[in-house]
Amino acid sequence: MSILHPYFIVAIVYMLFFSIQEVFGRKVDKKWFWFLGIYLIILVGFRDNVGPDYGSYKGLYIYSDTKSYYSIFMKMLHMKGPDQLEVEWLYTLINKILLNVFNAPFYVLTLVIAICAIFFKIEYTEDNTFYPFTFTLFMFIPYFFVGESGQIRQNLGTFIVYFAIRYIKQRKLWHYLFFIFLASGIHTVCYLFLPMYWLARVPLNKTIMLVLIIISVFLSPFEIYRVFGSFLDSMASDNILVNGLNGYMYESTERLNGGFGIPEAMMMILTFFLFTFDTKMKEKYPYYEYHRNYAVIGICFYFIFRNNPVFSSRLVGAFVGFSYVLIPNTMYVVSSGVKKMIYAFIIALVIFNFVVFSSFINIKVGRFTIELYKNHILP
Repeated sequence: MSILHPYFIVAIVYMLFFSIQEVFGRKVDKKWFWFLGIYLIILVGFRDNVGPDYGSYKGLYIYSDTKSYYSIFMKMLHMKGPDQLEVEWLYTLINKILLNVFNAPFYVLTLVIAICAIFFKIEYTEDNTFYPFTFTLFMFIPYFFVGESGQIRQNLGTFIVYFAIRYIKQRKLWHYLFFIFLASGIHTVCYLFLPMYWLARVPLNKTIMLVLIIISVFLSPFEIYRVFGSFLDSMASDNILVNGLNGYMYESTERLNGGFGIPEAMMMILTFFLFTFDTKMKEKYPYYEYHRNYAVIGICFYFIFRNNPVFSSRLVGAFVGFSYVLIPNTMYVVSSGVKKMIYAFIIALVIFNFVVFSSFINIKVGRFTIELYKNHILP
């Protein structure tokens, strides 16, 4: 069993301290959440050869300078330019400007991406839960290491979309479309969120949710996603980055052939919370229905794409990231005794994820251990 670097343990202890306060005391001032964000920006933005795809992204950074601005502009218009762009136009443009104009070292790119991602993450979390520290702690392992420190393109793109939920609530279609446009310029998977402006308001009840989930489980062995051909491949694939993801998020042969693993357990937990607290959440939590609809889509997508390790992590993960906010939010609508039980369950999951992440190859492959983690400015 490997141990996370103390820098990450400090972040966990900090989140736990304020999590207890916000759940059992009073609301914590947002400035303390921003202090956490700044600290995480330093950890991920200035990392040195840390993260499962660090080398791949560094290669893309250098290669981006060979692309012309005209080709980037044509890619933005979804037209073909003289140069073939391996990744999306906005991400390529950020790379090219930093390297071509400022001749910046690679850690400047990771810093810029980290600042943007953490900003949108904080704003989204503050907008959608009364327990931001608890939710961030709950999602920290492994999502911080897979997202902010790993698949930085999809992570940034999805958090831009998460941030744009505020415009669904405000019914500002053009604002929402603008942020979808930006997010898809970072990662094409964000196009999947385009219909959510309308789907978020579709009325669902427990019967409809159950039927949709059962149908998805039934369809799982048939791999119906293959009818979409290269369309989904282009959304989920990062070319040279796919190998980095598959090596980092190891999928056992047994699980892909019908076994039961941690992803299935998390889907069961999410489904349990979805059905158990649906009535109370509809009555007491604002805009709960939006997150419920995202959760149902995420669960259904998971089972439909289950036999493909890339689709079931990339495409599904984007939706499930929305829906996990439901779990801490249930504490807002229950009695004091039930709140304590839910909180104890969340902390137990955090401890479980910590042990699993430290026990498997993930922590070493990503170089997050006390021996391997390096930072350009921290000792």
